[in-house]
Amino acid sequence: MPESRGTDPGSAAGPGPGHLAGTSQSVLRALQVLRAMRIADGELGVAEIARTVGLPMTTVHRILKTLLVAGYVVQDAATERYHLGREAYLLGRAVANTLGFDAALPLLEHLADETGESVNLVVRDANQGLVVLRIESQQALRFAQPVGTKIPLHCTSTGKILLAFGANPEADVRSLGSLQRFTPETITSPAALLQELQAIRKQQFSLNHGERIPGVCGVAAPVLASDGAVVAGLAVQGPELRLPLSRAEELAPLVVSVAQAIAAALPRGYQI
Repeated sequence: MPESRGTDPGSAAGPGPGHLAGTSQSVLRALQVLRAMRIADGELGVAEIARTVGLPMTTVHRILKTLLVAGYVVQDAATERYHLGREAYLLGRAVANTLGFDAALPLLEHLADETGESVNLVVRDANQGLVVLRIESQQALRFAQPVGTKIPLHCTSTGKILLAFGANPEADVRSLGSLQRFTPETITSPAALLQELQAIRKQQFSLNHGERIPGVCGVAAPVLASDGAVVAGLAVQGPELRLPLSRAEELAPLVVSVAQAIAAALPRGYQI
């Protein structure tokens, strides 16, 4: 049951001119190129990258040559297309440790073993959720949602957690604008969504019963920082055949407990 990554083709363009004060434009442009390559499904050519980041081809070509020398990208000699290189991988591995991913991953694996279903960790990315860690179920029939997938906030278990435990749920719901209907179960009324968010905050977990994809259910809990700020949403997801709403509710205490364990395991001073 795949869910599209929902990546905006222009999402790699980076900050606009108004945000460049006091920054190095050349560094920002290089990071835009790396981001475009990170969210791509495969190798990219110079023209594709230039189109994605909104820069001239000559500028992108110059950036790629620099990144190539530094080991952050690799060029296929046959196709002359580019993909991320060894240094980018090593940087990602270092980030996984400093952001707490390495501490959280064993706990996600434990939750997946206990439930037999897929487990993921989602963080807020503007008005979407971003899957940053994922353990796939070993079942043949499972819900696929790879790392890097962007998901709507109003109709997913983790998205509703991020809204419910945010600093200002009312403002956050307003910022979402019109709430898109994906299935008959999708909440499209801001008032109804706010009412549900209040219940979620009180009960400490959220449920998703086919609100985003028919036949897919989930239960999520917040990973909270020591000051009470929501860091991420932790979810167990699966087909309704194995994870009906009744079982999702039964699993809620376990998901809440693991989310609390993740919060306790995060390195001091770091956030996912």
